[in-house]
Amino acid sequence: MHTFVARLARTRRIASWSGGAAAALVFLSTTLAPAAQAANRYTVQPNSPKPAVCDNHGTIQAGTWLQNKPCGYFMGTAMAGSSFDVQQTTASGYHYGRTHGNNNLCAWIPPGALSSNPTGTAAASCSDAINNQISHRRSFGYNFNAASHDQTDGSPISVDPACRAFYNYYTSSSYDTGALRDPAGTPSSQVQYRFTANGASPAIGVRDSNLGWVFMDRGCVTNWQNVSFHNDDD
Repeated sequence: MHTFVARLARTRRIASWSGGAAAALVFLSTTLAPAAQAANRYTVQPNSPKPAVCDNHGTIQAGTWLQNKPCGYFMGTAMAGSSFDVQQTTASGYHYGRTHGNNNLCAWIPPGALSSNPTGTAAASCSDAINNQISHRRSFGYNFNAASHDQTDGSPISVDPACRAFYNYYTSSSYDTGALRDPAGTPSSQVQYRFTANGASPAIGVRDSNLGWVFMDRGCVTNWQNVSFHNDDD
């Protein structure tokens, strides 16, 4: 009997200690947990420099390019005066984060495009998974004018100059649909075709000699000039 009572007392002491230890661990994990990651918010500047690190020179009058990775594909324009939340910066000065223009999505922007000082902070909202996804070109488009890793600018096509060009198309970080937005002006009669964007009413990404990289409705093409389409991923 005495042995049973002693064992019972020992069990109660252990249970009491375990409960206290568990509570202490919960307290510590709560108080010592790191704060949610924050991103600094900046303002996109007009006439931002093209990325010299990618052997591009000159400026981007409308703001700065949105790209799928450093020195990657054009996927839109972060318009001057809009905000950009910086979550990651490479040694070369490329920034990864969220653009807050008429296309609220995650992308990379070239160095030198942002205000010197942040205008505030925001919760980090662009994941590593999105970063990895958009690094592969088939996640945002198809019918590329060149094979994967080919650095050519684009292939010549003729377009109806009565059509209009736009700086942006994609709607979200899924890059699976969009609508032409942010008018860029009247295109030249010949532009350099790069790819067709995903979406039920797809646009084409092209380089115009006057407007730079822009989007146009695919129906604006009047002559593909024997462009070969490539659908390999990278």
